[in-house]
Amino acid sequence: MRNDGDDPANEFIIGSGPQALLCRYHSGRRILDAQDQLTLEFAGVFRHYHSALMRTIPVGKAPPRQIEMHKVAVDALEASKAALKPGRPIGEAFDAHARVLDAAGYQKHRMNATGYSLGTTFAPNWMDWPMLYHANPELAAPNQVFFIHLIIFDSERGLAMTSGQTVVVTETGCRVLSQRTTDLVTR
Repeated sequence: MRNDGDDPANEFIIGSGPQALLCRYHSGRRILDAQDQLTLEFAGVFRHYHSALMRTIPVGKAPPRQIEMHKVAVDALEASKAALKPGRPIGEAFDAHARVLDAAGYQKHRMNATGYSLGTTFAPNWMDWPMLYHANPELAAPNQVFFIHLIIFDSERGLAMTSGQTVVVTETGCRVLSQRTTDLVTR
């Protein structure tokens, strides 16, 4: 905001405890437990152009399963970024993410889309078209901007793990717009 930014077109997504698995804004408040989780999705905005970021932050000592979920989510995010190339169908970015998650045993815990385009959007949503899903034939082109989000929800264990970054398609691949790493943040 100090640099003339705008309010985002979507409210920040905040969910903790069981609501960390919602992947959408949760109304109401709760006090974090000593052992908890917090899923956040937010964006920096300038002239209605959004750069989104998504993370799940374990609170307290992260269970080994959640640490593994983080590694797999980051690996899948990297695979999606590597597959997002100009002149190639954007559905390949989804397929790359699905291969990593499925090989790690997370097929039933993943979503059927792994991101979407970001443009000059207005409330109530910062999502744009096209989306990253299987067999989407839309070809990636230089200067397109996508928010790639990796979401793993293990409902049986009540664990969430997300990692998301905004990228711009270049002449040869894509470049991350965020300055934040995908390292696991714990509190």
